[in-house]
Amino acid sequence: MRSLKSDRLLKRVEQKLSRFLPHSTLCVGLSGGLDSMVLLHLLAALRQRRPFMLHAIHVHHGLSAHADEWAQFAVDSAALLGVECNVERVSLAPYLKQGVEGAARTARYEVFARQACDVLLLAQHRDDQAETVLLNLLRGSGLRGLAAMPEYRRLNEQVGILRPLLDISRAELADYAAEQGLAWVEDESNFDSRYDRNFLRNEIFPALRAVWPSANATLARVAEHAAEADELLQELATADLALCVKEGVFDLSVDLSLLRLRNALRFWLTQQGLQLDARAFEELMRIALFAAIDAQPALVWRDRAIRRYRQKLYVTAARQAVFADVLMPWQSEMRLASGVLAWREAAVGIELSRLQLGRLELRNRMGGESLRLRADGPRRSLKQLYQEAAVPPWLRLNAPLVYLDGTLAAVPGLGVDEAFRAGNGQQAFAPHWLSD
Repeated sequence: MRSLKSDRLLKRVEQKLSRFLPHSTLCVGLSGGLDSMVLLHLLAALRQRRPFMLHAIHVHHGLSAHADEWAQFAVDSAALLGVECNVERVSLAPYLKQGVEGAARTARYEVFARQACDVLLLAQHRDDQAETVLLNLLRGSGLRGLAAMPEYRRLNEQVGILRPLLDISRAELADYAAEQGLAWVEDESNFDSRYDRNFLRNEIFPALRAVWPSANATLARVAEHAAEADELLQELATADLALCVKEGVFDLSVDLSLLRLRNALRFWLTQQGLQLDARAFEELMRIALFAAIDAQPALVWRDRAIRRYRQKLYVTAARQAVFADVLMPWQSEMRLASGVLAWREAAVGIELSRLQLGRLELRNRMGGESLRLRADGPRRSLKQLYQEAAVPPWLRLNAPLVYLDGTLAAVPGLGVDEAFRAGNGQQAFAPHWLSD
């Protein structure tokens, strides 16, 4: 039997799941602790009302002497409810630079991402959310950090993560567990205040609640407000990026306020897979906006670089690969160590049979090379042509020069020398350089 209070809790979870039922396959992350045991019990009860596929996953981190016992407890407890629970053992060794907590989380989420389900359910609750808000605040996080844990997000193309208990207090979960006679395991590391989250939970929050009893609910509400504000900023950034970004390049000269430019730039960097910390972002803003107009500043961040050229920002590899000169037969795509030279049919290009029969070489730029791009025009240096075409300096060094029978015939991004142009009616191809 369930009390009215417990039945309300079940209905709240059912409401969170309603958009995924009845056709989804659900998986619950089952540590064996109070929170996940309550969530499993609620899901098993809900499955009797609205049939759906349900299984559980227990991640064995190997950090405790009791880890094997906890894994067996999770398997046995799930079996009593008619739910299959799989155990996956993980090694934290590849991630220990993140600290024990960070390593455990990374390893755990890699397991979650591999689950054969539509939705993975995690048992974080309102108290966990409050801890995350305060922890991120103390780390100097922005709105994204203050938004803490979202109720739902995509983990990858196959799996979404849902936290159906996020607006429920741990006290409510404990009441439910007591009423239903649930057993659970206690992780002794939860009492070790050397870990940041445990320090907040064990030392700080009891003192906060002594003065502000609703501190957990208030901080969870802060997360909701921050998430809403962050979503609005993302919508604004999406609109602004339509003005700022062309062909993957960020234009700093657009007519936006400094705040909107910063917001759009952060969003663009995130799209490029670059999560700069606050200090690195401020350094990027400094060099992007205030370096000398003729300078070509760059910010290197791990294995990537953000480079400025003529009021535009480019994301490149931190170190630009340079290829060795090579003699090779013509192919529509010529693979080199630093990229691909792709030949595309064009109105202005080199006649196909000349490419196939001639001695084709790809060379590095040495300096002093020139092209005549028009029959009635002068021969001009590559330096002049690159400057007029606004080709960034690092791309000039990276792109191969195309030689036919020992003479410079074409340069990707600039054009084909007049002496090598195909005549009217001939099938012509022009080179395009796709750098790695």
